[in-house]
Amino acid sequence: MNNESALNSLEPIPVWQYFSDICNIPHTSGNEKNMGDFLIEFARVHNLECHQSNCGNVFIKKAATSDKVGHSPVILQAHMDMVGVKNDKTEFDFSIDPIKPVVTDDGFVTAENTTLGADNGIGMAIILAILAGNNISHPEIHALFTVAEETSMGGAVLLTPDDIDANLAINIDSEDLGEICVGCAGGSGYTISTEPDIAAVPDTGYDALVIRVYNGVGGHSGIDINKKRLNAASAILAMINFLKESDIDVHISDISSGTVKNSIPSEGYAVICLQKHLTSKALTLLQDFALRLQTRYTETDPNISFEFSKTDNIPDFMTTEKATENILTLQGLNTKIMEYVPGTQNPMTSCNLGRIHWENNKCTFSLLARFATSEGKNKVESRINELVAAAGAVIDNYETYVYWEPDFESHMLSRAVSTYHKLTGNDSVTTVIHAGLECGLFKKLNPKLDIISIGPDIYGAHSCNEKVRISSVAVCFEWIKLMLADI
Repeated sequence: MNNESALNSLEPIPVWQYFSDICNIPHTSGNEKNMGDFLIEFARVHNLECHQSNCGNVFIKKAATSDKVGHSPVILQAHMDMVGVKNDKTEFDFSIDPIKPVVTDDGFVTAENTTLGADNGIGMAIILAILAGNNISHPEIHALFTVAEETSMGGAVLLTPDDIDANLAINIDSEDLGEICVGCAGGSGYTISTEPDIAAVPDTGYDALVIRVYNGVGGHSGIDINKKRLNAASAILAMINFLKESDIDVHISDISSGTVKNSIPSEGYAVICLQKHLTSKALTLLQDFALRLQTRYTETDPNISFEFSKTDNIPDFMTTEKATENILTLQGLNTKIMEYVPGTQNPMTSCNLGRIHWENNKCTFSLLARFATSEGKNKVESRINELVAAAGAVIDNYETYVYWEPDFESHMLSRAVSTYHKLTGNDSVTTVIHAGLECGLFKKLNPKLDIISIGPDIYGAHSCNEKVRISSVAVCFEWIKLMLADI
């Protein structure tokens, strides 16, 4: 079922109606203005106090219900932006096109060939439904909607201590119903570039080959980093490097994979040039290497596909031998997991190569390192700096955000545990995740802040496979209402 009315008929109706509104408003990172306008208009219609900061964060307050006057106020928080990923052959412009939600027969909402934006549109929709509700017992609510969470935590970074004006908070940006997050990794985002030396492709004696990778699973570079999925950007570099190691003098004319630094790329391509007499050997080697990759990733990426073809469109230019080596050196930026939490398979330090882009003879790499300790931060950043220096590349942009140190004695945690059991009869799970959340930045501004993060079941965030379990949204909504009544 693929239409707006499909969402509007789901329960709880207010949540899904607001999520439908959110899907209709383009809101990838850096493009949140219209979403901010929507939130401001929402507050006006519901006679709620509202203001917006210079960077675009929106703050909405709702007075306590009569039974909660004098109780501690609570912050409800979600971020406005979403990650925009689409299939390579899909015509879609995230700056202007609305998301097309699909209700599946097995109880999920997903999107047509793009990310859905349940991360964090569902969190926003739940908050809006609570703010609009008339029969929900709650203390004073300070709703906070931030911008640029997915790229730089930019909205959270620009908050002031006055903005975190309550000592209790619920962040609705987690993705496993029944899990209560009390800590998360920090991160450092990089944009790294190199302007490789190039030479004209000889008029005769050279062929051009196109390497394509597609149908990977992709995913979230924090939550899914330990699932051992194929990174298409890294795989393309590995295939070119394999040719070099097999004594084939190969040069790069174009390369592209991925869209954002915090998503595992699921597809990509490269155009390489080589001498004609090496073409047959190169194609055989590439097929052999692809077969090995398909075998290696049978369980994690069962549909991964590779195509290798000779093209008649010979490029004008190609990288020199040294420039090719420098680009291939940067394959090491995709470290995946460098350190695990001792005694577990949970990642502690990692780095994901999320995007490679070639334009105007400039090759750009976008990546996100994650860490749970200062030692991990130093370790992964030193590795990145070493590779950049070895490749003769430069760091064009660097942004970092703090990790959220867990508080296992949190009173909000106790409330969440008891109310979840009361609601469902099941025990909750307390977690510390490898993904980035804004909670650590909030806590830095207000050390007294008692904050947890929860959410419904969301799978495949930051990928075209993103989906949210319908039934879990209803439970999450009721869970938050119970916690508000318990404060």
